[in-house]
Amino acid sequence: MTLTARSASAPALQAPPEPLSRLGKLVVGLDAPVTALNAILPHVGPVSAYTAYAAVMFAYGIFHMRRRPPNGVRRTILFFCIPLLAIALSAAALNTNTPRAFAEAVVVSGGLLITLGFIALPSTRETARAILAGWLIASLATTTLAALELATGLHFGATYLDANPGASKTGVVTVFFNPNNYAAFLTLTIPLLIAGASLSVRPWLRRVYYIAALVSVPVMVATSSRFGVAALILGAAVWVVLRIRSHFAQAIVLAFALAGIVLVFKYLQARGAGEISGSASNADDAIQIFGVTVTSDPSLVARWNLMLNGFDMIPGAPFGAGPNGYEQIAQSRATTRMTYGMINPHNGAVEFIVHYGVIFGLLALVATVALFANALGANSVLPKKAPERAFASATVCLIAVLPLLFSMHSTFVNVPHEWLGFATIAALGVILSCARQARLEEAAPHD
Repeated sequence: MTLTARSASAPALQAPPEPLSRLGKLVVGLDAPVTALNAILPHVGPVSAYTAYAAVMFAYGIFHMRRRPPNGVRRTILFFCIPLLAIALSAAALNTNTPRAFAEAVVVSGGLLITLGFIALPSTRETARAILAGWLIASLATTTLAALELATGLHFGATYLDANPGASKTGVVTVFFNPNNYAAFLTLTIPLLIAGASLSVRPWLRRVYYIAALVSVPVMVATSSRFGVAALILGAAVWVVLRIRSHFAQAIVLAFALAGIVLVFKYLQARGAGEISGSASNADDAIQIFGVTVTSDPSLVARWNLMLNGFDMIPGAPFGAGPNGYEQIAQSRATTRMTYGMINPHNGAVEFIVHYGVIFGLLALVATVALFANALGANSVLPKKAPERAFASATVCLIAVLPLLFSMHSTFVNVPHEWLGFATIAALGVILSCARQARLEEAAPHD
């Protein structure tokens, strides 16, 4: 009788999450290669392969969603994604006759659908393995194209380098139109490949992950993206910092990384991917930071001034100017800062706030901080050999390099692989949160 009463009052055991089927693994694993190769895959009218696959991923995730314990990270992601998705879908419906605004709204909607699909899946290593396997396939495919481009000098379709006579002609492009876009893809890919290697149970596959990550380093250099190489240095430094305990050693590593980044920006002036090589440096090529004048080159000056112009736009549209709003405002009114004719934001954070408003900017900040704090917490409590430690390191590294990633190329918000990166980090964040909670419950004293 006592046993029966005790059993009735005890909380019900949580059923283990159902594993992904083979079809599910295929659906999840193909998302990254479809997104990365979207530019050369078939389009049907306004529907690209990325858009169609985003809908497939969302449908699969939602229809296979199961009841599970509350999760703070998942709730934070949902609180950001669902209202933004409603706005992006509405913007797509209202801007069918405005190509650039429509295209951005579709890309944002697709990225949010992928994110919701990913976090609806079981929060298990198996799900992470499928997602990261997709990044491996995308990496191998684009690296192969990069090798062909380096060997033949041929580009795969139209490129920024060909379309802009004043831009420097250096940098591998593959299918990303701009070498800086490819560098952004590599910035996301490298830490995720290392995380994928930690999950591999087959030694040969683990080696493939590591080789793909290693080969991506010289490919990053071949893009000639200063911001990409700087992100590579900072990301590597952060990964090392997470592996050592001495605060003094951590400070030394970060100091060397900072020095390396300064040298990259100093000695690659006018030689970076797509830079304004036709614009001669002059006395105006300087950046004012807290009253200090920093001599620079046209590319960095333009990026800095475009960011400041964006700050000027926010008070006029605190709830957002809508997709492509930055460029529309830049074209409709004159600005006093020298941007060498550029009207693209060149800063993802400013671009997002100008387009979608301060409230969504704050929600994005909250989601980013939550993912960062969750990853740091998981890194501190999980066993050293647990694969989730690599998830945590990848998340911390990618969030740490966000300021560089945001400024890497002309526009951030309407680039599909940027949203896939967010979806991946969101999914890994939920998995990390569950693993961290399980670890804390194991360590808690039991009566």
